[in-house]
Amino acid sequence: MSAGSQDGEGRQWEWGADEDFVVGGLPPEAMGGIRAVLRGLVDLAELRMDAGHDYDEQNPRELRTFATERLVLWYQKFEHRKRIYVVRVNWLG
Repeated sequence: MSAGSQDGEGRQWEWGADEDFVVGGLPPEAMGGIRAVLRGLVDLAELRMDAGHDYDEQNPRELRTFATERLVLWYQKFEHRKRIYVVRVNWLG
């Protein structure tokens, strides 16, 4: 897993597999949007809040989704690791 945003001792996000596998070939416009969403997810995780759909408090490691007009992002959040792992991204731009 390759490192994404690093915030010292705080939360981080990482690609759940190789970056090329998750977002390879996407245009710079898409990558800017993806990184903005990930910064927001990290900020929400710092506040112990969740975004996206499919969140189930009974099984908090399940795959979650976050969608905008042009982006669908699947991720997992591991509280004990202080990590968000990006599993898949679809760009509809």
